[in-house]
Amino acid sequence: MHFDRFQLLMAAAALALGAAPCQSAAQAFPSHQVTIVVPFAPGGLSDGIGRILATRLGEQWKQTVLIDNRPGGGTIIGTQAVLKAPPDGHTLLLTSFGFTTNQILVKNLPYDSRSLAPLNMVAVAPNVLYVHTSVPVSSVDDLVKLAKASPGRLNFASSGNASSPHMAAELFASVTGTDVVHVPYKGTGPAMADVLGGQVTGIFDTMQSMQYVKTGKLKALAVATRKRLPEAPGVPTFAELGIPAMEMASWWGFFVPVETPSPVRKKLFDDIQDVLMSPDTQARIAALGALPSVSGQADFQRFLDSELARWTQVIRARNIKLE
Repeated sequence: MHFDRFQLLMAAAALALGAAPCQSAAQAFPSHQVTIVVPFAPGGLSDGIGRILATRLGEQWKQTVLIDNRPGGGTIIGTQAVLKAPPDGHTLLLTSFGFTTNQILVKNLPYDSRSLAPLNMVAVAPNVLYVHTSVPVSSVDDLVKLAKASPGRLNFASSGNASSPHMAAELFASVTGTDVVHVPYKGTGPAMADVLGGQVTGIFDTMQSMQYVKTGKLKALAVATRKRLPEAPGVPTFAELGIPAMEMASWWGFFVPVETPSPVRKKLFDDIQDVLMSPDTQARIAALGALPSVSGQADFQRFLDSELARWTQVIRARNIKLE
């Protein structure tokens, strides 16, 4: 097909006009209030990280940034809320571990995980095994013996189905050959409340809950890391105790609908990275018991791919199913 010079110029102008709205959208972003959807109840670590970042982003953008807690459904309810919002960058999803495991465990997931684009991985946190002080054990070996002596007696709380604490408890039961009951809650806050009240045996949680060990309300039996944590040098690793398969951590990251314009996604990524690089932001996240994470989008995607492969293998091998 033949095009003369005038036609080529007109085509170039049309392309430029098409690109202009996207470029101007990024330059003007955010043009109004931004909402960060956290698919967990208030009071937990996800909520805490979200509020720190909301404050810092609001200061940077000079716009109101609100936290919208949407607990329930193992993060599905909150995730759906983001997918139903206009894909213009003004509604973000701050989610965690369950984003990956839902893809494996939930039959007929009401959305395609590929409809969400990963932006920034913002934090990670090693898991620690905590039990209530009334549980008559002082070590993981004691706990395993107690579980085997009374199958079904031990129950572990979690922040929801397919969450990191849930999968840690399932993995623990599998690698130790014990029978434990999973008790899901709508967030870490209500889960920890029942653990502290003694209604539940224990929980796999982050270093945030080490405060309850210091006050004598909980006992920390082991950490799911390769090396001991500097903040808890007296707590052994599972690897030291002969259970190297118990290595895992919670993680948090931002997602937006894939229809969000690329220039807006880039601005979001860059601005969130700027906030994460702030020593004050890093200190505040660390104070919650998490480790700030500053990595590229490609690194975050590779991490998600590796997590999906890992937990697909574990879940299928152990025949783990949701209630």
